[in-house]
Amino acid sequence: MESASWKQLGDAVGAGELYLEPGTARRCADRCDELVARLKDIHYESAWLAKVDGFGDQLPSGRALAAKFERKASGGEYSLDHAIADHIAVVEQMRDAFLQIEDRYNAAEEANTVATTAVGSQIN
Repeated sequence: MESASWKQLGDAVGAGELYLEPGTARRCADRCDELVARLKDIHYESAWLAKVDGFGDQLPSGRALAAKFERKASGGEYSLDHAIADHIAVVEQMRDAFLQIEDRYNAAEEANTVATTAVGSQIN
């Protein structure tokens, strides 16, 4: 799964080039956390797919077919467990980008509050 775009998005956030409405980034990060939790559940639940029965243990072709499906589930070239792990990594990158947006917003709000308070004290 391609995650370079989320890396670039994170870089744009760090440079202050991306903005979301207050609270939106936090809600997106929360949804990412929920999705990561669900993907981890799916990853755990899919472990039973690594053992395939019912293709005829006595036949060489049945054993070969079962082994092929088992490799699709786990251990083969871009197997299901690898694909799910990649999805988890990308969603975690998404979450981190959203959290970075929220953190920048909060830091800007705090700086504005401090500046406003300082100006207010000079006026009085």
